[in-house]
Amino acid sequence: MRSLFFIIIFIGLFPSLALADTYTLYFTRHMEKADDKTDPELSLVGKQRAQVLAQVLKNSNIEAIFSTQFKRTQQTAESLANYLGLPVENYPSKDFKGIMTSIKGLKKNALIVGHSNTVSELIKAAGGTAKALEEDEYGDLFQVVVSDDSVVTNRLYIPVVQ
Repeated sequence: MRSLFFIIIFIGLFPSLALADTYTLYFTRHMEKADDKTDPELSLVGKQRAQVLAQVLKNSNIEAIFSTQFKRTQQTAESLANYLGLPVENYPSKDFKGIMTSIKGLKKNALIVGHSNTVSELIKAAGGTAKALEEDEYGDLFQVVVSDDSVVTNRLYIPVVQ
């Protein structure tokens, strides 16, 4: 009975800790392309890096995976989706605020795969910080931890293991 009393007092004094909705959004650009066609597939190196991404995130409690409709973003997301048994949900590549409002509304850990010219904008729309990626930059993974009163952005790297 005494323990229950202290728990009630603790929740009363620190309601933000008891009710905090904290979730993590992971953002990455698609991995290396096979060529410069309009809708290319991933190269062998890109497929390998996508496999490493899946290994890195497999224990991150990902509950949703989002990607644009392009082959390279779909293929980047597929390894993790297959491992977790989750579908890859498409989102429009230019509606940054709209898609992030929808994703943040879920309050779930999620992977969002984008493009060099969209990842930083998506992160900003989620409340995080990120500089624009260069066209030749691959392997960056941004971890955006969202809670009721703060957003923390971490920039990580997914190596190629051959």
